[in-house]
Amino acid sequence: MLLIGIITSCSKKSTPSTPEVTLAEKRKADAAYNNGITAGVGNVLIEEKLTPNAANQLVFKIAYNEDTLAGYGKIDANGKMQYLTSTVLAKKGNTELLVTEMFPEVSKSRMYTMLNGKKGSIVVEMNHISRTRSVMSILNYNWGTGTAEVLVKSYFENGKQTAGLSALKEGEGGDRVYNCIEPQPSDDVSKSVDNTLDYFQCGGLAYDTHPTLAAIKAAIVKGIESVRNAGNMQDKKEELKSLEARYGELNNLFKSIQGKVSGYKFEKTIMAGLLKSLAATIAELKAALMPDVSLKPFAEGSLLDYDEVTGDEIKLTFTLIDNETNLPYTQQPVGVDMAFVIPGTSEAVYMETKMTSTANGMVTFRLNPKTLPEYEKYTKLTARYAFSGDNWNPSATRDITLKFIKPKLVMADGSDVPFQATFNSGVKKTFKVVNEDGRAIPVNYNDVTLQNSNTKVAYTMLKGSQDFDLTLSHEEAADQLTNIDVYYQQQKLRTISAIVIPPCGTAPVITGVTMDCDPNGNGIRIKVAFKADGPGILPYGGSGACDMTQTCYPVRLYFMSPGAPRFEIAANGYSVSLISGTVNEGVVAITIKNCVPGKGARGSLEANYPNYRWQVQVMNRCNKRSGLVDL
Repeated sequence: MLLIGIITSCSKKSTPSTPEVTLAEKRKADAAYNNGITAGVGNVLIEEKLTPNAANQLVFKIAYNEDTLAGYGKIDANGKMQYLTSTVLAKKGNTELLVTEMFPEVSKSRMYTMLNGKKGSIVVEMNHISRTRSVMSILNYNWGTGTAEVLVKSYFENGKQTAGLSALKEGEGGDRVYNCIEPQPSDDVSKSVDNTLDYFQCGGLAYDTHPTLAAIKAAIVKGIESVRNAGNMQDKKEELKSLEARYGELNNLFKSIQGKVSGYKFEKTIMAGLLKSLAATIAELKAALMPDVSLKPFAEGSLLDYDEVTGDEIKLTFTLIDNETNLPYTQQPVGVDMAFVIPGTSEAVYMETKMTSTANGMVTFRLNPKTLPEYEKYTKLTARYAFSGDNWNPSATRDITLKFIKPKLVMADGSDVPFQATFNSGVKKTFKVVNEDGRAIPVNYNDVTLQNSNTKVAYTMLKGSQDFDLTLSHEEAADQLTNIDVYYQQQKLRTISAIVIPPCGTAPVITGVTMDCDPNGNGIRIKVAFKADGPGILPYGGSGACDMTQTCYPVRLYFMSPGAPRFEIAANGYSVSLISGTVNEGVVAITIKNCVPGKGARGSLEANYPNYRWQVQVMNRCNKRSGLVDL
C-alpha cells in the first residue's frame, strides 16, 4: 500500500499543474468546504487591498447557489473595515440586482432593485427615530430630482407596529442611532465581515437574523404586496415582483450565513468586474451626506396661517443653499426632518423626512391639519426642522396658526338669532349656517337636524342649498314655549328659545263703547267692549310716531279736528289698560284728560276738544282689525 502511494505521488509530480489549474482546484475544494458548513455557499472572495478612508469599497463576494452576495464597506484610516455600507444580491447574469444600503450617520437604511442596469423607483426605507422607535416607508422615488411619493408608511415602537409616533421624547435626539452593537474593526477581515453583517442586518431592513424585528419585516412584505396590487402600479409590476422575491432570498441568505463567514475558506484577491464598478454608483449616493449647506425658508412657497374656510393646507418650503456660493445646492439630495410640535412641549403630532430636489434645491412639507386626531383642539403648532442626521441639533422652528371652521346659526339676513325668538304659528322663519365670524362656508343642509322640547308644538323643516326654513305651529289657545336644539353634523350649534303664538283667527269685534270719568283719577275713560278669537287682541296703546298701516297703537283712538281732511291717531295722547276679561273677550279702557267737574265724561270731552270727531278700533297681532266705531 505504501508503494502504491509513492507511485501515485510520483505520477502526479510527473505532470506539473499550471497556476490556473491549481487555483481552480483550490476554489473547488474551498467551495466544497464552505458548502459543507452552509448549504449553497460556494467560494468567498475578500478584497486584498482595503483603501484607507474609502467611503464605499467592495470588500467581499460570496457565491450562493447561482447568485452572488457582494458587500461594500467604509474603511477606516488604518485600512480596516469600519462597517458595512451596502450589499448587492446579484442574480445569475447580473441583470437583476437587489441593493441594500445603510446610513449609520443618519440612522437610515434603504433597499431597491436594479434591473438591466436601471435603478428601480420603488424604494423601501427605514428611518430609526430612536433606539426604540422607527418608521418604515415604501416610496415611489425619483432619482433625478430626489423627490419621493410615500406609498406606504408604518410606525414601530419597541418592535411593535403602532398607529403613529406621538411625541419627540426628551433626549431623543441624542439617541438617534440603531439599537445595535457597533462592530469593532478587526485585523482579520473575515471576522470584520461577520461583525459588520450582523450590524448591517440589525440596523437595516429587518432580516430573519433578528427575529425581534419580525413585525417590521412583516410590514415590509405586506407593504410591497399592497403596492404591487394597486391599480396604478402596473408599470412597475416587474420591479415589484423582483423586489418581493429578492427580499425573501436575501433574508434566507443572511440567516444561513449568520456568524459563519469567518469559518469559511476564502481567497484574498483584487476585486474587479461589474460588482466592483457598482461601488462607485452606490458611493454617489453616500458621498457628502452633509455638505456645507443651510436651509433658507422660502416665504412665497409657504403658508403658515391655516384657515379651514379658505381650504388651504399648511405648507413650508425651504431652499437648500450652498454656503460657499450662496446659490441653491443641487448636486445631491439632502434629507430634512420635519416635526409639527405642540408649542411648549416636545410632543409631535406629525413627523416626516423628505429629500431636497436636485432640480432646484427645494423641499416642501405639506400637512392637512384635519388629518390629525382631535385636530380641533389645536390653535397653534410649531414646525421644528433640521437636517437628517443632525439629531435635531441644531434645529430651527416656524410658528403656525390654525383656524378651523366653527359653524354658527344665524338668521337668513346674517343677523344673530334672538335670545328668544317669536314664531307665529304656521309662519316660517329662515336660518342659515355660517362660520363663527360670519363668513360663508360650504354647508350640506341635509346634515342639519333638530330636536324639539315641546310635544304640543309641531315643526316642519324645508332644507335648501343655501339655508333652511323652520315653521312652528300648534293648536293651543295660549302661547307655547319650546326649545329647538339645532345640530349640524351631529354637533350642537345652539338652542332656539321660541315663543309660538297661536294662529290669529278672524278680526276682533267691538261689541260696545261707553264712557265715564276714571274713579281713580280725573281722566276721561272710553271703555271698549270686544270679542276676539285666536290669540286675541293686543291690549295696549303706544308711543311716538306710527305708520297707520302697522300694528303700532293696537288699541287705537282716532280724532279729526274741525276742518281737518281726515282722521289721525291720537299719538302720545292716551293710555290703555285691560280693565276686565281677557284678550279674547273683555273691556279695554282708553284714558285721556281731563274730566271737567260737573260735566261728566262726554261733556268734558266736548269741552276740552270742541267739535272734534272720535273713533276707536282694536286689532290682533296679525293686523286684523275691528270695524271703526264712532263715539
